Amino acid sequence: MTDREREILVAIGQGRTNGEIAERLVLSESTVKTHVGRVLAKIGARDRIQAVIIAYDLSLTRPG
Repeated sequence: MTDREREILVAIGQGRTNGEIAERLVLSESTVKTHVGRVLAKIGARDRIQAVIIAYDLSLTRPG
């Protein structure tokens, strides 16, 4: 996973929307969508909820 993809996974784990991620990382929303798809594929997650769980399990982010 690239550094950018890791940033995206952390942001997903924090519950951020694609629009919020795009604004925070100064990317287009379509670029964020591409990164999200790649992250989900690389971690074997079928959706964002699973990605959040994996981010928690990897201690990339915490609830709250």
